[in-house]
Amino acid sequence: MHLTRLFMFFTAMLLVSCTNSNTQNTTKENAEEKAVETPAVTEPVAIDTVVTPDGYQKLGQAAGDLDKDGTDEQAFVFDTGNNTDLGTERVLQIFKNSGDTWTLWHKSIGAVLPSESGGVLGDPFQEVKIENGCIVISHFGGSREKWAYTHRFRFQDGSWQLIGATVNIGAPCEQWENIDYNLSTGKIKYEKEIENCEGGEDNVKTTKETKDFVKKLPVLPAMDGFRPGENKLMLPGLKAQFYY
Repeated sequence: MHLTRLFMFFTAMLLVSCTNSNTQNTTKENAEEKAVETPAVTEPVAIDTVVTPDGYQKLGQAAGDLDKDGTDEQAFVFDTGNNTDLGTERVLQIFKNSGDTWTLWHKSIGAVLPSESGGVLGDPFQEVKIENGCIVISHFGGSREKWAYTHRFRFQDGSWQLIGATVNIGAPCEQWENIDYNLSTGKIKYEKEIENCEGGEDNVKTTKETKDFVKKLPVLPAMDGFRPGENKLMLPGLKAQFYY
């Protein structure tokens, strides 16, 4: 996707699976890539009421099956009102359906950035979704140089883990960089686009560079305590360091 259009989309909006073993490694890898990279096409889901805790403000919600039991769970992002150095704190809460009631399954602070973490663009939180059995959280911020993060978390091995991260960063008439990191497989797709606007907005010239890398982590990052944009990534042959 043309990275300039992606950032134009984010700016206009004011806001940037889950299978088998050894002889089936290729099939498993493809399934993991699909879980991380392929958006789900679903019909709107009617979400039953979960009471917003006193003093909290609901910022986003989503519904979908997160544990492959055939029943939808719910994910909510709340502003807690608690002050931090970067605005008010956010919390992600996940609920399971227990008969006629919703029971809190898990809550996590850190995966959603505080209210003033977006720089001059303000609140960076964009949305929370459930796709392919994963919770997907998106942020966007910056000033002239803009950034967008998308993180994908999946419940596996008894805990919530980060399995995918997409980072877009850059400025108009300079350059845009995109990193799509599938932590499950270790595969990284890097794309850099340099813009020359000397001919005006209607005559922007671009040059593109793409590279593929593999960086498999020994342990996947846990959702709890994860901080978007604070996790360094070094890619061989590239001078810049990136954060996801």
